[in-house]
Amino acid sequence: VEINEKDLIDAITLLLEFPLGDSDAETINIGRIAGICAKDWGWWRTLTMNLDKVRQMAEHYEQLDEDETRRVSDQVQAALDRIEAEKKSMSWKLRAKVGDRKKWYRDVGELIAMPEDA
Repeated sequence: VEINEKDLIDAITLLLEFPLGDSDAETINIGRIAGICAKDWGWWRTLTMNLDKVRQMAEHYEQLDEDETRRVSDQVQAALDRIEAEKKSMSWKLRAKVGDRKKWYRDVGELIAMPEDA
């Protein structure tokens, strides 16, 4: 699963600007995110991989000072902890047994193409 640098920077910005919480009011609703990931292994796998990439990018992103880098890392770890703590569904557990051996995502080229006139 590919994620581009702009998306990583956007995620870093969101993690710096908003705390994790359990509502949609001026927070990143980690309760909702964890609930989605607990039901769908593919979402879980993609999100946890991308959160690791966000942390790695923040560690080497020269525009962040030491405090900002630490805050991003702390937010990522708190998000991962909350996602891991969520009780997983039976379908999640079954899909987890297969793991990365079977592709769980669709490439952009596999998505429905828009008509050329659109």
